[in-house]
Amino acid sequence: MRYQVVVVTGLFVVSMGAHALLGGAGQALPVRNGRPVVATVGSDSISLDELVMQVGASADRARLLQGDAQPEDIEVLDRLVNIKLIVQEASVMGIDEAPEIRKDVEVTTRVILRDVLTERLVKDVTPDPAAVEKLYKELVREWKTASLLFQDEGAASRARKEIAGGAAFADVAAREVAAKTARKDGDDTYHQKADYLPPIAEAIAALPAGRVSPVVKIQAGYVVVKVVDIRYPKNPDARAEAQRRVLGQQQQALLTAHQKTLRRNYAVVNTAVLKGLDFEAPKPGLDALLKDTRIVADIKGAAPLTVADLTDYLRMQFFHGTDQAAQRNRMNAKKEDALDATIARRLLNAEALRLGIDKTNAYRDRISAYQESVVFGHFLEKVIVPESKMKEEEVKQYYAGHLKEYSPPGMLRIRSLAFTGRIAAETAMRRLREGADFSWLAANAEGQAGKGTPGVLTFDGRPVTTDSLPDGMQKALAGAKAGEFRLYWSPEGLVYVLAVQQVITPNAKPYAEVREAIAKKLYDEKLKKGVEEYARKLREQTKVETYLKRVQ
Repeated sequence: MRYQVVVVTGLFVVSMGAHALLGGAGQALPVRNGRPVVATVGSDSISLDELVMQVGASADRARLLQGDAQPEDIEVLDRLVNIKLIVQEASVMGIDEAPEIRKDVEVTTRVILRDVLTERLVKDVTPDPAAVEKLYKELVREWKTASLLFQDEGAASRARKEIAGGAAFADVAAREVAAKTARKDGDDTYHQKADYLPPIAEAIAALPAGRVSPVVKIQAGYVVVKVVDIRYPKNPDARAEAQRRVLGQQQQALLTAHQKTLRRNYAVVNTAVLKGLDFEAPKPGLDALLKDTRIVADIKGAAPLTVADLTDYLRMQFFHGTDQAAQRNRMNAKKEDALDATIARRLLNAEALRLGIDKTNAYRDRISAYQESVVFGHFLEKVIVPESKMKEEEVKQYYAGHLKEYSPPGMLRIRSLAFTGRIAAETAMRRLREGADFSWLAANAEGQAGKGTPGVLTFDGRPVTTDSLPDGMQKALAGAKAGEFRLYWSPEGLVYVLAVQQVITPNAKPYAEVREAIAKKLYDEKLKKGVEEYARKLREQTKVETYLKRVQ
């Protein structure tokens, strides 16, 4: 889908007056023009279908039909109401009559027409379980391997032949390693395909457990790999991805076959005209071809495809820049592909009209949503944006007041001693304050937690970012200065003595480096506030009724 409706992102329209969306408990939605509606805005209605289309896959139509809504449903409906209010205002101002809007919507209607038809064609396609299982195994498969790395290809080939002939890999490996002709590599863990060098991954991909690979040349030498074992661990995300890919492949195969049938039944190509088209020839030239009405393809139920149509499509796709000779060469190379793509689009549009797709609510709702999003965008540009322009002083003022946001986290150099009890820790900290050497104390102080104690943390004076420390430790070190000592009681029951060696204060990023990001942030906030205020005023002037209640 190549078009975008602003309601989906909610970039500018923010939630307003959600309390107004409360209705009677369990109240079924009213019906307007044969369709359940979730709100009326002046003389316009917002249908349940329109709301479900914007909420997406999480929408519970049966629940919504009874007037019961989750917070996210109410948020989307609120946005729809606000957009409807602003689009109505834009219509009064004549913004919706702008030629660029009409042209944009006209072009997009054909895209939407094809999308709705395509969705109807593939709606009953289900992924083949066998294909899903096969792809799933490819995605999750892991290998346990052992390998020998040789510097001499001949030695590698001889060893590989010996192993393939029945000799034990371990015996051959021991002999070659002892003779220093090879180096053995391997571990007891399983590895995914991505963990291996591409040549090795390719070599073992089709091997069953127990088999040995051909000699594989890599940068370090020549490798012989034995597949010790293969496993397929459970991975719900990988299974979902396999289902998605297989479904997409099957849907595409169905659409490709369908388009071939349409072309065979409804399109006739004038091959003589097509072959005679030469965009590199000096005559008649590109300008003349853009006016050429000769028919390249007749399409039943649609306008014929002319030389001018094909030339214009190619020009738009491939004719850019100053190297016109190269561009014309590309147009020649791509003319048959362009013909196929253009015929396919026209055939789908014609079939959609034959099937009455243009009369369905699914199509009309998308057209309406897209048109409203375009009008809404133009309204923003003409009415809200001029009032939302940023001033340099505003950006500088924000930067000065939020320097911390544009500074990297602070850093500390600290050393630590971990004790199993409070008294031992306090004794150690007292001795440090009295001048005891930290290293001597670390080696001799009693009551310290052993290095293998679960959860013990060790700091050896290397810099650490403050925000990487546990929350409690951050609080214990708050405001600390170099040369100070602090105590920290950990959730694991250990008591730490922390010696602060250095406090590294970060510098804020230069204004020039963050100016653009700040300006965008402030501009977006102004834009949202502008839309919010405008929609609030329109709500005061327009009768808005909503029929959803928030489920408690």
